[in-house]
Amino acid sequence: MHPLTSRKIYLLAALMVLWALYGLTGRDAWKAEETLALGQVLDWLEHGQAHASTVPLHTFLAGLAAKLLGPWLGIQDAARAVSGLFSLVALACTGLAARALLGPGYGPAAALLLMGAFGLMLRAHALLPDSLQLAAYALLLYGATLARRQPMPAVAVIGGALFALTLIDGLADFVLGLFILLLPLVSRDWRERPYRQGVGLGIAVGLVLSGLWLAWLTLQGNLDAWLAGHGLAGLLPVYDPGHLVSLLAWSAWPVWPLAAWAIWHEHKRLGRASELHLPLLAVLVLFYAALTPAFSRDGGALPLLAPLSLLAAFAIGHMQRGAAQAFYWFGVLCFFFLAIVFWIHFAALEWGWPPRLADRLARMTPDYQSGGIGSLRLGLAVAATLLWVIATPFFPRAQLRPALVWATGMTLTWLLLMALFRPWGEAGWAWKPVLAELDRQLPAGVCVQAQVEADTAIALRYHLDSRLARPGQVCGYLLIQGRRGEAANPGPDYEYVWLGQRPRHKDQALRLFRHVEPS
Repeated sequence: MHPLTSRKIYLLAALMVLWALYGLTGRDAWKAEETLALGQVLDWLEHGQAHASTVPLHTFLAGLAAKLLGPWLGIQDAARAVSGLFSLVALACTGLAARALLGPGYGPAAALLLMGAFGLMLRAHALLPDSLQLAAYALLLYGATLARRQPMPAVAVIGGALFALTLIDGLADFVLGLFILLLPLVSRDWRERPYRQGVGLGIAVGLVLSGLWLAWLTLQGNLDAWLAGHGLAGLLPVYDPGHLVSLLAWSAWPVWPLAAWAIWHEHKRLGRASELHLPLLAVLVLFYAALTPAFSRDGGALPLLAPLSLLAAFAIGHMQRGAAQAFYWFGVLCFFFLAIVFWIHFAALEWGWPPRLADRLARMTPDYQSGGIGSLRLGLAVAATLLWVIATPFFPRAQLRPALVWATGMTLTWLLLMALFRPWGEAGWAWKPVLAELDRQLPAGVCVQAQVEADTAIALRYHLDSRLARPGQVCGYLLIQGRRGEAANPGPDYEYVWLGQRPRHKDQALRLFRHVEPS
């Protein structure tokens, strides 16, 4: 594959920065996963114990970002910025790994294909540790590919990646990293001295750094508690792969069909195609990992995107021109259709046309008020759509063309979602509007006792901390969470005051009661 000029590389880098950083600020945590991660950041900021969190490294970095960016951004926005930053790191490391493994020109292809994966978009822009984990595995793959030609620089990369994995998901991630590094040694082409030397020393560095971390935990008296949540027990048992396969079918598109094509294309000489051995073995290791309790969440499949993108880059580099053109035009039609759908829905939200769709969207989020989209965001959405439609037919007729259309199409999708539908999403999924209404129901100076789920408690802590009851404090108001149709009566001494909920979470209704003195 032909290498790109410096100018084109800078343009692609600017595209990736725009995709990674746009839309990270100015919105609430919409999913329970985000809210729980925010709770761990709040704990770290108050108590300074990041090691006790589910993903210590993410909690520490997100809390550090909240401290450094505090004068300009709120805690949520600053912590979410870490996700965007490590999404860029994941793209860069995947590109570097492809360049070291496959040759010049493959780096941009792999990075663009990873950027165009459907499953990366939402999780890379959320307050979640998934992009950090993806970046760590991409860094590990880069270190392994670098070790074949430059073993000494690879030592630092591999050691740092293994240490980062230890601080993300604990010993399970570290062991999986070892498998990814050592399994290629079964191939004769990977048993050469430079690779053995670079990987061996890199593992030694990773063991030393991880050992120092465990020693520090021991001195703090926290080793047993940390091992309980970050040991090797999470690697067993193995769950049914059906859910994972159905998840990857859309979240790993378009890299998984390209990766499958690469394997099929080289199946007769797969034993001699040494450039495919590392990513193929990494896919097998991480597929197994995604079936275990330690990785069972939906984001647990995200690390698979890095080795799949390496295989996909190989595919488009060896694809016949007709097949590449077909894949390119398929991408054009997909994103053109998505853009039309987004603009029709926006017209229904803002201008009431088409009427039936407008009525349906109004029922979904009755609290949404049209007119919340400013001229700047509307102008950005229009400009991005027109630019993509006009520029797409003029993309260079090169092997990189299919990867470019999927990456730019996914960037357009994200821009339209955030520019046109962020206020609608806030009205339907965010806690802030509901809790603001709750605050208006409470008289000045009174507190509330909350009997709610864990993520709701964190949302209350973040938005209404001054209203929450402190230990031993007696409050005149009680907040209970449950399904909307459920009866929630705390007793004859309480009077029902208010019912609130997020429109898109009807099973999480909040009921406010006031304590009354018995007559």
